[in-house]
Amino acid sequence: MIKNTLPKKKMNHSDLTNSGFWMGHILMIIATIAGVYLAAQAGLQQAILFDDVTSRQNNYFLRQSLYEELQDNVATLRKYNESFIAANVPVNVLKDHPPVISRYVWETMKYSETTLETPSYFLGEARRFYAQVDDIVAKRASFTYGAAHAGKLMKAQLDNMENNVLPKLQSNLRYLAEYLEGFDVYVDDIKGIQEAPQS
Repeated sequence: MIKNTLPKKKMNHSDLTNSGFWMGHILMIIATIAGVYLAAQAGLQQAILFDDVTSRQNNYFLRQSLYEELQDNVATLRKYNESFIAANVPVNVLKDHPPVISRYVWETMKYSETTLETPSYFLGEARRFYAQVDDIVAKRASFTYGAAHAGKLMKAQLDNMENNVLPKLQSNLRYLAEYLEGFDVYVDDIKGIQEAPQS
C-alpha cells in the first residue's frame, strides 16, 4: 500500500463569512430569476401576438369567401327574381326551377373555428338573408305570395344585401387587410393573386 505523502492543504472558508460573497450570489440568483421571468413574458407576448395575427389572417380569408359567395348569390337571385319569382309563371315551372345558389362557404363556416371571430352583424345578416330568400321562394312556389308581392320582397332582400351588407363587409375586409399589413402579412401575396402580364 502506498501512503499519500502530500501535505494536506487547509481550506480557506473565510469568504463564506464575508457578506459581499453572499450578496453577490443572492443578486445573481435574483437576476437569473428576473431574466427567466422577463424572457417568458416576452415569449408569451410574442406567442399571443402570433396567434392573434394568424387568427385574423384565417378570418380574413373566411370573410372574403363569404363576401364572394353572397355577391354571386345576389347576382343569381336577381336573374331568378326577374325570370321566375316576379314573373307570372305556372306553379309547375316554379317547382321545376328552384334557384341554384351556392351555400358552400356558409355551410362550411359551421365547422370553422374562426367563424365566431366574424362580427355578428355579418353572420346575422347572412343568416337572415338565406332564411328570407328560402321563405320567399317557398311561399311563391306554393302561391301563398303572388308574383308582384314576392318579387318586391325578394328585391328588398337583394337590395339590402347589395347596398348595405356587402359594402360594409368589403370595408371590414379592407380594415382587416390593413391591420395585417402592419405585421407584414400581405393577404394578396398569400393568395397568390398577381396582376396578369400585359401583352
